[in-house]
Amino acid sequence: MKKNRIIPLLLIGILVFLLSVMLSAIPVLSSLELRTIDWRFSWRGVESVDDSPIVIVTIDDQSFESLPDRWPWPRSYYAHLIDNLVEAGAKVIGLDVIFDIPDPYGPEKDQMLADAIRRAGNVVLTGKLEETVGRVRYPYLNKPIPLLLEADSTWGIVAIQSDNDGMYRRYFVAQRYRERWLPSFGLQVIRKYMNYGPEVKPVRQSKGFRFGEFFIPLYDANTMLINFAGPRKTFPYYSFDTVIDDEDFDLKGEFDLDYFYELLHEGVFKDKIVLVGSTVSELHDNFPTPFLEYTDSRGNRFKAEMPGVEIHANAIRTILNSLYYYQINPVLFFILVLILIFFIQFITFRLPTVAAVLFTLGMIIAYNLLQFYLFANHHLIMEMVFPTLAIFLSFVGNNIYQYIITQREKQMIFGAFQQYVPEKVVKELLAHPEKLTLGGEERFMTVMFSDVANFTSISENMTPRELVNLINEYLSEMTDIILKYDGIIDKYEGDAIMAEFGAPVYFDDHAIKACAAALEMQKRLKELGERWRKQNRPVLTCRVGINSGNMIVGNMGSRKVFDYTVLGDEVNLASRLEGANKIFKTNIMISESTHKLVKEHFITRPLDLLRVKGKKKPVQVFELIARRDEKLPTSFREILPVYVNGIRYYQTRQWDKAIECFSYCLRIKPDDGPSEQYLQRVKAYKQNPPPPDWDGVFTLTTK
Repeated sequence: MKKNRIIPLLLIGILVFLLSVMLSAIPVLSSLELRTIDWRFSWRGVESVDDSPIVIVTIDDQSFESLPDRWPWPRSYYAHLIDNLVEAGAKVIGLDVIFDIPDPYGPEKDQMLADAIRRAGNVVLTGKLEETVGRVRYPYLNKPIPLLLEADSTWGIVAIQSDNDGMYRRYFVAQRYRERWLPSFGLQVIRKYMNYGPEVKPVRQSKGFRFGEFFIPLYDANTMLINFAGPRKTFPYYSFDTVIDDEDFDLKGEFDLDYFYELLHEGVFKDKIVLVGSTVSELHDNFPTPFLEYTDSRGNRFKAEMPGVEIHANAIRTILNSLYYYQINPVLFFILVLILIFFIQFITFRLPTVAAVLFTLGMIIAYNLLQFYLFANHHLIMEMVFPTLAIFLSFVGNNIYQYIITQREKQMIFGAFQQYVPEKVVKELLAHPEKLTLGGEERFMTVMFSDVANFTSISENMTPRELVNLINEYLSEMTDIILKYDGIIDKYEGDAIMAEFGAPVYFDDHAIKACAAALEMQKRLKELGERWRKQNRPVLTCRVGINSGNMIVGNMGSRKVFDYTVLGDEVNLASRLEGANKIFKTNIMISESTHKLVKEHFITRPLDLLRVKGKKKPVQVFELIARRDEKLPTSFREILPVYVNGIRYYQTRQWDKAIECFSYCLRIKPDDGPSEQYLQRVKAYKQNPPPPDWDGVFTLTTK
């Protein structure tokens, strides 16, 4: 290699390194990096848990059918369960059920559970660290009721951390609260199992937590990576009803067969850690994990989310058996990547093009196969996407011919379509000429629908010219705001606007920008209304529905004429949410998926659990109120916490308390639509209570 080429190659190598760092940080590639962890788990396969002391008692569909009472069950059931497990020799009993309110069946049921906990002496309860709703959020503990804590004060925080792709791979060892570390549920179970006293506390150290004889290394700043043994049901499952089915407890009809004595005889709970938790989807305690999709030894492919209780089981097994995954020192890792970059440059510089391509591909394959081996055999995790990018980018394969051809294609596309397609779409086609065909791609993004309220009645009192002028002015103002926040206008349908955020050029804060646009649209519409009122023109109000999710985006239509648009159920849901504003007299309604992405930036409040037309699964919806840095009116700030309490009372059938809350809200803010809607519902339910299996879902029968 000539000396005058060494310095440019060194500079290129450094630029490749920096570019690889930046590219690997973009959401789609960072999600891919997370996905490689799942692939490594699949490569490693299922590990045996025969040596693990953990078994699971499931609150499952079978128990729902066989037990006499409907869910939530009386606390006496859990008392009976604890007594039987103690008789069966269980060493620790962990209840992954939060008993934060008194038993609706009566205080005597709580007393029975407290007595059973006191007798057992080996029970661990659960709670949560939550935050208040409002502009300023304060953490608070959602603990078991005092009566149960008096019986045994051992309880742990149930919190598992999802990654940016929605998968659950990590576990909170402890959580910070008021200058102390609150142990997780799993850690408290280990406390009982190891006979540690209350003086043994989790101690935060530079690289992890010290807890008794255990040192638990952290994968990131706050959590450890769970070493999952396998998919759902890797640990032994026993139905709740079989454990309490003895001569003192009668199941329904043919289910009453005294199963417990068979389990007692088999000794399945002897000296075991018994975790009790839900596995039914209706209780929303199932989560996607690295083994969400799995192929068994027979080649059968299946997909199943893992119950939260089994995630706790995997975390406890990881700690008890010290099955931690470790990461290489970051400095050493960066040095390794730089060595790879310069090595690829040095070799490919001397090889013909085809040989250089094959060598580069071989290096990429070899590096990634090594990561699978290190993961499975040495519990070592190193990034795969970042080094792969570095190896690939270090191979310089562009040539003048390809450059000229690419530029000609771009100019052709620009000249042919700049008058017909939005500017952002043109730029995307310039970067990717192959997209000038029919078809689309699945992408996680945000879609917005807005519509003018009572437009039909407004239009009846205007001439066609007046109506066109008014609508054109309205659409122009709203469109400018949408474009300001990087949205693109999909289509206009009369007075309605459909827009999407995150396409054709993806940006990860698409939901935040959509919500910011919606709020500014409402603000601008109020300003326009003041001007229109002075001009004796109709004042318009608009409703907005926003949803985020996976949808198909691309060119749709015929082979000769097509449009750039989005399709899918998530798009339809946004349209339904726009119309659902009518029920609550709200202006902006967002879905739960959007709320998760924007809740740190905006003030919201829960509206309802809706089942919209065309969808079976209910959707939690929220009202978008303002940015977090905006100051709300005093009346609104005052009613927000009361309103949230009213929702809770409504969901738990405490009708009188709910009426009190919503009545108070309407006294402070008489025009509050959601409070008015719920007050009507609660009064109706007080007179005619819903059936016992009522799930709180409101079915929307109109579009």
